[in-house]
Amino acid sequence: MTRKPLPKAIIQPLGGPRSGASAASPGQQAASRRPSAPPHDAAEPEPALAVSAAPIANDPLPALSPEMQQLAARRLTLARKVVARHRAYAAAGGLVPLPIVSVAGVTTIILRMVKQLSDLYGVPFERDRTRSIILGLMGGAAPTGLGVTTAATLAFAIPGPALAGLAVSALTAGALTGGIGRVYIEQFEAASR
Repeated sequence: MTRKPLPKAIIQPLGGPRSGASAASPGQQAASRRPSAPPHDAAEPEPALAVSAAPIANDPLPALSPEMQQLAARRLTLARKVVARHRAYAAAGGLVPLPIVSVAGVTTIILRMVKQLSDLYGVPFERDRTRSIILGLMGGAAPTGLGVTTAATLAFAIPGPALAGLAVSALTAGALTGGIGRVYIEQFEAASR
């Protein structure tokens, strides 16, 4: 195996050859003093960072007064109770053996939950926009819930699979409602800070 010679840029230092610099003519010395373009891998100086008065993203928010902290904690507790209550309602709605009625009932329960959360946080409630968001969030879980509910309906003649299907449907509806409720609580909490 033969070795290839290294390129001259690696062998010579960045400033050029040093051995012949003192013997060069004045014209060559002036030409060598001109600023040359830095090589592609040379480090460029970084621009100075501008200082901003805004808090850094990971810094804690400014301290709230104790009364405001109590109100925020009380509001968060109430919001979690609203979600827990509607999660139980949705689980009961998932027990309906008719798939379309079950999905419509769970969607209505979720809309009602979001309405109560928006009233609690003082956020304007837009029914059509909220319905489209909820249906988008349910999009990933709806085929599973519909499949389970449909299987439970078709297997209604045999009590064992029907009961298991309804139980899974109820658990899915409750988990979906709880998840959507937590997403809305996080968004409302972030907006109220």
